[in-house]
Amino acid sequence: MKQAQTILLALIGVLLLWLAAFPYRDLASATPLPGDVKPASTRSPKDEVVDKFLDGCLTSGAKAPNCDKLRKDAVEILKEDVLRLGSTANRAYLPNILRMFYSDDIELRIAATHAIGMIGPQDSDVDQLAPLTNDPVPDVRHAVSSMLTQGKGAAISLLKQRAVPMRNGRAVEKREDAARFSMPVAPDSVYLFDSSDTTKGRLSYVARGKSDPVQFFQAKAKKGPFKWEQFREQYRYQLKDEEEALDQLQQTAATQLENEKPPDPATNMEAFMAHMQKLQSVSMQGSTGRIFFDAYQSNLYGAPTVYVLEERQIGQRNYPTRYVVVYQELAFKRPGYRLAWTTVPDTAIKTAQATSLAEEKEELARKKENEVLKKRQEALQNLEKKKDEQEKKQFKKGQADLEKELGF
Repeated sequence: MKQAQTILLALIGVLLLWLAAFPYRDLASATPLPGDVKPASTRSPKDEVVDKFLDGCLTSGAKAPNCDKLRKDAVEILKEDVLRLGSTANRAYLPNILRMFYSDDIELRIAATHAIGMIGPQDSDVDQLAPLTNDPVPDVRHAVSSMLTQGKGAAISLLKQRAVPMRNGRAVEKREDAARFSMPVAPDSVYLFDSSDTTKGRLSYVARGKSDPVQFFQAKAKKGPFKWEQFREQYRYQLKDEEEALDQLQQTAATQLENEKPPDPATNMEAFMAHMQKLQSVSMQGSTGRIFFDAYQSNLYGAPTVYVLEERQIGQRNYPTRYVVVYQELAFKRPGYRLAWTTVPDTAIKTAQATSLAEEKEELARKKENEVLKKRQEALQNLEKKKDEQEKKQFKKGQADLEKELGF
């Protein structure tokens, strides 16, 4: 059994050298486990496939005509062997399986998540597993999220709550450039794929090393710091205007799409699916699409702090058109922050503002009325208090006079 497992480890080591784009082939890179015996010299059919790929496709000057097929076969062998290691539930193999994430092959990384799930992640693995939740491929992130459900421990559970895959697909996602939206990024920051969406005006990062996003954004802030709830209260009408504008734009776009005749799935399924995806995308463009980004649960983010980077007058109000929310990524054990900016045009803001200005006026009128009622109530209470005091004095005086008459 140990001999077979050592062969698997050696095979993994060889292929990972290729997958990590190392310029040489070295069987010794696959570190055997303590107590393992030396692999037998007998070559299996799998060994032959791997040798053909390495010698015929990777060796300098060699180029076999069927390299694509050999590569696919070699990857399938490695997937099978990695899953076999996972099926042992032996935690000693975890470092070897984690090496799979150096590969640029999506299927291998997904297979590695299944293998780790079979072994069972523990709290002691969180530091190694946390970066895997930010894989640039959505389907790999989904696989990592599923893998975390197989683990046990408070830290694993917290990481599972934080790792919420938002998209699907096998395409490699690109990191958005915050400079396109005139937003600054703190030095030594890692972009978070699932916590970022430029259509929502949100880009998220986690700090690494000793970088301090608080100091960076304090130096750039026009206003703040505010506690998150304090910020929401101070700019409640401004934020409400933006949400209303987003919903109005979403409804307009949805109406236009609904009025379009969808492609016939019988004749053009691809166009029909693209139309349906567009409908789904439009449905998430309103204010409800930001719920995930603007819900800062204390168990995940601690106590968020807001720094306003730009405040601009639109119509009759000043709006925080660019700001940053700095917090603690408790699951990642690192400081984190989310850049936020207004994504709707000023004209849409002004349209929504007309309604909220009337609401604000009514609220101010009610507030003044309540203040008048409060003062009147306080005045009545003071009169009652004085009356009570006068009655008490009269009672005491009458009692004293009576006692005097009776000779007490």
